[in-house]
Amino acid sequence: MAVQKNITILFEDQDLLILHKPAGVVVNRAQTVVGETIQDWIETNIPTVAKKEYPADWQTLIPSEFTGEFGTPEEIFTARTGIAHRLDKDTSGVFVCAKHPGALLSLLDQFKARTIQKKYTCLTHGKFAMLEGEVNVPLGRRSSNRKLFAVVADGRPALTKYQVQEFFPEFDTQLFTEKTGEKGKRTSIYQGFSLVSCWPKTGRTHQIRVHMAHLQHPLVGDVQYVGKKRSRLDVLWCPRQFLHAAEITFTHPRTKEAVTFVAPLPQDLEAVLEFVQ
Repeated sequence: MAVQKNITILFEDQDLLILHKPAGVVVNRAQTVVGETIQDWIETNIPTVAKKEYPADWQTLIPSEFTGEFGTPEEIFTARTGIAHRLDKDTSGVFVCAKHPGALLSLLDQFKARTIQKKYTCLTHGKFAMLEGEVNVPLGRRSSNRKLFAVVADGRPALTKYQVQEFFPEFDTQLFTEKTGEKGKRTSIYQGFSLVSCWPKTGRTHQIRVHMAHLQHPLVGDVQYVGKKRSRLDVLWCPRQFLHAAEITFTHPRTKEAVTFVAPLPQDLEAVLEFVQ
C-alpha cells in the first residue's frame, strides 16, 4: 500500500484533527479502493486514535440527544475512525476528523442539524447571468448510470448558494497551443470561465458539481458532468475537476466556540488559474 506523504495537518488538539486532503485520495476504505485512504492514514499517523487513548472526560462531549440507535459511541467511532464527513476522491481541501467518540458524535450532530458551514472554490465554464444566487433542486442517481447523479423530481432536497468572484473571458490561445499541442482555434467552444464560491446547505453526493452543471456552468475538468467536447479539451490543461473545499466553520465540541479552518488552493489548481488569467 502506497503511503500518502502529501496529506498535511492544518490543526490538531486533544479533540480534533483537521487535514488538508489532496486530490486523488479516497476517504473511506472499501473493497474496490486501491491504495491508502484517509482512514488508513489516520490509523497509521495518529497514535491516540489507533490505540484508542481518549481523554478521560470524552463522554461529557456526547450530545444529550444521542440515542445509541446505530451503536455505542465507541462502535461508531471505530467504524468511522473518527471521520466526520466525506469529500470526493478528486476534491481537495479542508477535512474534519475527531480523535475520540465524544468529539465525533458532536460533529455528526452538527452535520445532521446543518449548522456546519462549508465553503468551496470552483472554476466553471461560461459567464453567469446572475453573479450570486442559489440552486434549490432535488438530486438523485441517474437511471442510466447509478454512479452519477442528476436533477430528478423525486430526488432528495439539495440547496447550494453561490457567488461569482471573478470572470475570465478567455485565455491566450497561443499559450494554449504551446502548452497542449492543440490548435488554438479549437478553444472556440469555450465561452470564458468563472471563479465561483459555493456554500452547500445540504450534503448530497456530487451536489456542487451537479448543481453547477444544472445552471449550464459545469466545473472545468469534471469529466463526468462537463460533456464530451469540453472534457476532451479541459483535460489538456486542467488535471482534475476544479473543486476545492476552501473553508469550514463549526462549533468546537469542547469549547462550544465557533472555529474556522482554511485550506489554501493547491498548486495544481493555482496553475490552472494562472493559465486562464
